[in-house]
Amino acid sequence: MSPGQRRAWAEIDLTAVQHNVREIRKLLPPSCQIMAIVKADGYGHGAVEVAKAAVRAGATWLGVATLEEGLALRRAGIKAHVLVLGPTVESELAAGAKHKISVTIGSSDFLDALLRPNRRPRAPIHLKIDTGMTRLGIMAGEADRAISRLKEAGITLQGCYTHLSSPDEPDRHYTEEQLARFAPVVAAARRAFPRVLVHAASSAAAIAYPTSHYDLVRIGIAMYGVSPSQHLRNKVDLRPIMRLKSRVVRVARVSNGTAVGYGATFRARTQTTIATVACGYADGYPRLAGEKGEVIIRERRYPIVGRVSMDYLTVDVGNAEISVGDDVELFGERISVDEIASKAQTISYEVLTGIGPRVPRIYR
Repeated sequence: MSPGQRRAWAEIDLTAVQHNVREIRKLLPPSCQIMAIVKADGYGHGAVEVAKAAVRAGATWLGVATLEEGLALRRAGIKAHVLVLGPTVESELAAGAKHKISVTIGSSDFLDALLRPNRRPRAPIHLKIDTGMTRLGIMAGEADRAISRLKEAGITLQGCYTHLSSPDEPDRHYTEEQLARFAPVVAAARRAFPRVLVHAASSAAAIAYPTSHYDLVRIGIAMYGVSPSQHLRNKVDLRPIMRLKSRVVRVARVSNGTAVGYGATFRARTQTTIATVACGYADGYPRLAGEKGEVIIRERRYPIVGRVSMDYLTVDVGNAEISVGDDVELFGERISVDEIASKAQTISYEVLTGIGPRVPRIYR
């Protein structure tokens, strides 16, 4: 499909990916490695393309949620270390080993299965410790025993990690508690496996908690150019990498009182012009954001009016000279994804990962 025919598209700036990885690199000690998190198709940006850019910028690890996501990276010829952060089943261990994809011990049941007689893992193993997220992992109080069992079974532990639930919050208390629970586990893991790779920090912790850096940090939302939280916004120079764009497909002059959209929830208060834009919630633009959202056409902001529908949204452009075919920016540099997320009463992660598959990604 040629650019002139696209109804909605996402422009992805891969040089911004590299910039963001290098900015995070400045915060870390030289020995600390970077894992670029490319799960959920690279937060909606394209896992393969983002992974390649991150590796070019110095990332040595890639994080995914499922084995299939890891295999997709290998099929694309990416040779960097890959860790499956989510649960893995026994039947996937052989594939992990074949393609040099590391997997996570995320539960006591999985650990028991690995340690059954005549059963040995066939993929590199990372042990996840639950220090207070209460979602996945071996509970911190059971970590010593888990490490000992792995050692006794002759299974080499490649990595040991935890997930911090609140490093993006201004209150540091709970994160400090989690790090304190993790510290004795780190000591035990390093005694048993001196070369174990320890990691705890996500984007927010990489920025706000130097004590969480250990041997590796896992960079997700910051790599995509979005600050993990408002109070960390000025701590590192991040550049957004996605611009969601569309086109005006209809321009209609309407009179006072004209209803617009499903439910007739908006009526023009005066004579005005309504521009129809070919992007809707099926493309990933949040329906709720339309109640207060704005778009940019010809360098000016205009309000969305009426309900966002599956394939379209409508904009009140007043008396402006707007034409069919004009480009529309829904978010990017001038309207941030954080602004859209706030108006949709959600978070930027959900908006980015929700950009639909029918929206082509255009890389530059």
